[in-house]
Amino acid sequence: MAVPTLAEVRTRLKLTTDRINDDELGDVLAAEIELQRKVCTIPADPTNPPADAFPVPLRTALFRRVARSLALKGIPLAVLQGDAETGTTILPSNDPEVRRIERPYRIEVVA
Repeated sequence: MAVPTLAEVRTRLKLTTDRINDDELGDVLAAEIELQRKVCTIPADPTNPPADAFPVPLRTALFRRVARSLALKGIPLAVLQGDAETGTTILPSNDPEVRRIERPYRIEVVA
């Protein structure tokens, strides 16, 4: 498999051009590709890998990374205001599902 294209991301996440234009979506996709590349073992140039060099789990995680990034775009501080019962909720800095999917490909750091 290959890295998802803008059109594939737009289709998979059901994004319309009135919600986010191609330039903004391209920036988010490029950023998430780079962030994933820093923590996972994937091809040096993920935009031009051999046909089988980008595994399906990493592709799936990339879709989720983009979706999460877009969802948090409207919540700059990642803090949801609660009420007297629940209080304020601080969203986690990373997605547990992305960590689970990427776990076999994660680069282990040894100090």
